[in-house]
Amino acid sequence: MPKVGGVARRATLIKDERAAGDAVLVVDAGDSLIGDMEPAMSTKGASSVEAMNRMGYDAALLGPADLSLGPELLKQRIAESQFPFLSADMTIAATGAAVAEGLVVREVGGRRVAIAGISGAPEINGFKAADPLRTAQRVAQDASGKAEALILLSHAAPEINERIADEVPGISAIVEGGALPRAEPWISAKTGTPIYHVDWPSSGHAGRLMGVATLRLDEGKLLSEWWRSVPLDPNIKDDPELAAWAQQQPR
Repeated sequence: MPKVGGVARRATLIKDERAAGDAVLVVDAGDSLIGDMEPAMSTKGASSVEAMNRMGYDAALLGPADLSLGPELLKQRIAESQFPFLSADMTIAATGAAVAEGLVVREVGGRRVAIAGISGAPEINGFKAADPLRTAQRVAQDASGKAEALILLSHAAPEINERIADEVPGISAIVEGGALPRAEPWISAKTGTPIYHVDWPSSGHAGRLMGVATLRLDEGKLLSEWWRSVPLDPNIKDDPELAAWAQQQPR
């Protein structure tokens, strides 16, 4: 989670998008809890959850770095959140229980939209991983009976996400996490599913950019899409409430 300016500017951008229309989802593609910056590291993700609560996130993926907190601490962070953390492919190795919800449904702009998550993490720190492609096929089938559209949050490798986009129908868009950025959206030539990524591979990169995707859908079919990557620089004013809260956090 970013420092004061990043959090406060992110809140401003989210408020602006919501003010512009009622069909807005705010999601995170993983590794947002501890990152490599304060106060997230010293609070072990508690400050990140609180910031996301205050900004009204709709869902967030559990990425590999988030899972490094371990089952017990991760359970505590999930309990503190006012939004669902997602992971359809990870279970607790000792019990076989799901780490988090795999899919949730939100109503936006009069449409039911499913959001699913694939952590794409190795089998580390007390967790067991399922195959991401098979998991994507499973959640797409599950979503088809529950919602008109499916947004997949994925921290799998880029080539795996491209296979998912090519081979799994019914996914409206993939929001991708990880340290390998894409300068532009990748669009599947087979299904038309776009992959969006907003990141860059450098220390302290988390939260310096925010992606905004505009999707036009009709009965689950993606008619058009538009994407922009927004730098959270001083051109965006700090949200006063988030700025005041962030100033009080440990550094």
